[in-house]
Order: sequence, then C-alpha cells, then structure tokens
Amino acid sequence: MIDMLIAQQSIEVSGSDSILGFATTGGGGWQIWDRYLTVDGKKAYHIGNICNTCTFFFERLEGANKNISADAIAGALQMGIARLDADVVAALSKILPNEKYQMLLLRVQPQQVQLGGADDYFSHEQIALWGMDGFWGLPHSPKIQYYRLPDLVMSATERLFQFVVPMFPASWLNSGQIQAYVKALSEGREPTAVALSILDIKAPAYCEDDSAVASHWCLTHYLLDGHHKMQAAATQHAPVTLLSFLAVGQGISSETDISRLVSILADAAHSEATVSR
Repeated sequence: MIDMLIAQQSIEVSGSDSILGFATTGGGGWQIWDRYLTVDGKKAYHIGNICNTCTFFFERLEGANKNISADAIAGALQMGIARLDADVVAALSKILPNEKYQMLLLRVQPQQVQLGGADDYFSHEQIALWGMDGFWGLPHSPKIQYYRLPDLVMSATERLFQFVVPMFPASWLNSGQIQAYVKALSEGREPTAVALSILDIKAPAYCEDDSAVASHWCLTHYLLDGHHKMQAAATQHAPVTLLSFLAVGQGISSETDISRLVSILADAAHSEATVSR
C-alpha cells in the first residue's frame, strides 16, 4: 500500500472566520479534559482527552454532517494537486480555524474499515496494548466507518497509525460522483482530498512486555473535502493525494514530535522512491 510524502510546508492561519473550530470541556477535577472538533459551533467529533496514558479514540457526534470545501480551487482538487503553490495555500487557509499547521501533501491508498472486523484498530491494536474496556467490556465504536492508511514502524517500541475519518457516512454519498472518480482513477489521475489532522501520541502507564510496541502515534485525518474521491480510491485500491493540515497545537504531541513525524515520513517516501527505481 502507498503512503508517500510529496511535499510539506508550515503555515499559520489567523483572522479566520471558518465554520470549523476546536473546543474543550472539563471533567472531574480537570478544567480541560475532553477535546472536540466543531462545525458551525456544534460538536462534530470527540477527538479524545488530554491524557497521554489513556486510549486513543475518536467518535462522531451530531455536528458531523457536511462537507467543508474550498470552492475556488475545486477544479484543481478534482484534477489533483502535485505541489503546494501560493493559490492552493491561500484558498484552503480560508476554510481552516486559527492555528499553526504543518501542511502535508501525501500520496495514499486508503483501506475502508469494517467496524469490528480484522482491520478495525479499536477491535485489535488498541485492545492488544490497553486491553478491553473494563466497564463496557466492548471495543470502542467511533460511530463512523473510517479508512486506514499503512502503519509505519518508527522504532522498536513506537508505531504510527493513520486514520482518514469522514464527516458523514458512506450512505450519504452520491453513486454517480463515486463512479466519475472511479473513471478518473482508471485513467491514472490522482484527485486530491483535504483533511484537518491531529497527532495524538498515546502509551499506557504500564506495559508488561518492555520489548513490545508500547507507544501508538495516531495521526487522524478528518476529511473536509473529498469524500467521493476517498470512497472511489478505497473501492478501486487506487492511490489519491491527500492534503493534510496537521494542527500543531491541538493534539497530544509537541512541535518536536511533529517535526520528527515529518522527518520519518520524508525518509519513508525517499526509501520507497529509491526502491521503486
């Protein structure tokens, strides 16, 4: 499966009037505990808590119900973006909330996940590290069918997991639009989807086997534009490009962590390019 970094760039968005936002709420004795992605002021996704030893999760809420697109460059996204030029950055900055971002242009081949199936992170990798939830006795349900990108071994005890999370379910998609992208993919085109991304680094406070993978770097791409493209790519096992705006200050990670992630993705892309030659 393909997962290649094509280009990256740091930007900062200020003075934005985007319908997207970030919110937090308290819990117990914590003034800030839970984190949310909002749309039009409504909670669209619960994107986890501030605890770095708690499990990683995301969960769709009622506010996740629309596409967020940059109409000015819709044609360019349909054709596929190969580089980060000033027009693309300016147009997409208008749909983003105020924040520092690491822009990542990735070439990806998504795999659609069946909840509870063999490829569901929450039913397998999460339980393998943290065990089953002691209260519910069930795997976490994100309440949305999502996609996965290839895992990446970062070190002997660290692994990167990537998720592409739609803003609405596949049942809302238009079959005609999906088929149009299937045709484009069959002709070798690689249209571009856009995502607002969060990096959470999670590890249990105690791990019985010190030699096991004990730290999950979870990079979640919340899909703003490109739902039909991603579905078509998953159906056809074909690559598309994904323009990820990784929010530097919103994850359970530091700027140093994000710099390391970008470096590792760049090294992996170089290695893949070298092997392909």
